[in-house]
Amino acid sequence: MKGFLFFATGFICLPGSVYLLLAANFGALKGYLIAGVAFFGFLILLSATWTFGLPGTPALTGPKGTDPSYKAFAKGDPVASRFAKVAEFQGGAGNGWSAAPVEPQGGGKLSAADEALKGDLDTAKQAAVQALITSVNQGIKDSSKELDVTNLDPKAFYTTDHGTTVAAVVISPKQPPSGLQKPNFAPITTFAYKNPGAPKLPSLLFLGAAILLFALHVLLLGRVERRRPLGQVLTPGEARAPARV
Repeated sequence: MKGFLFFATGFICLPGSVYLLLAANFGALKGYLIAGVAFFGFLILLSATWTFGLPGTPALTGPKGTDPSYKAFAKGDPVASRFAKVAEFQGGAGNGWSAAPVEPQGGGKLSAADEALKGDLDTAKQAAVQALITSVNQGIKDSSKELDVTNLDPKAFYTTDHGTTVAAVVISPKQPPSGLQKPNFAPITTFAYKNPGAPKLPSLLFLGAAILLFALHVLLLGRVERRRPLGQVLTPGEARAPARV
């Protein structure tokens, strides 16, 4: 409720006060159309900045839609048929699959693209490990036999199929430091594809609506101006007739 009151007060006091001044000089209708053209023109600039950014200002500083994320699937799921390289995965690098980027030794740094890819693959790897731990530990009563990050060895691989990044996470058992037993299972492979999401969708909708309303108000303003012009413009050589007393 407080947010609505703040918004209503700001809208009335800021654009509303400008409209009152315009209406007092041009009339209610023409004043509204002039204010509308200016207001929606400002919204075009604002939403374009949200969508595309400016020098020194990154894009997506306004309302955002769904962020890109990895959607997990198994080799036998229907979605796997969309990616031919899933059937070619042999449990490691090769056949068009590459290992996840690793931090270079000696103080070097990954490129920005590899850093982003590494972060995405780490997220997919953590999600796959957590899903396996949750599903397996539900039926285990002996805590020493539970799966944990300390007795699992996940490795991530990736490929690009039809422009979509596909990740493969191979989870193998490993000997834990202490307290837990080494699991006994064959390596498990899960896949995930990168869903691009729609982070710019709200900003684009805002931009489209602002352009449409701006054009509508410009057309209506032109029509009203033709019907009720402010007055004939005098050239410098013309003189007004003297007023009668």
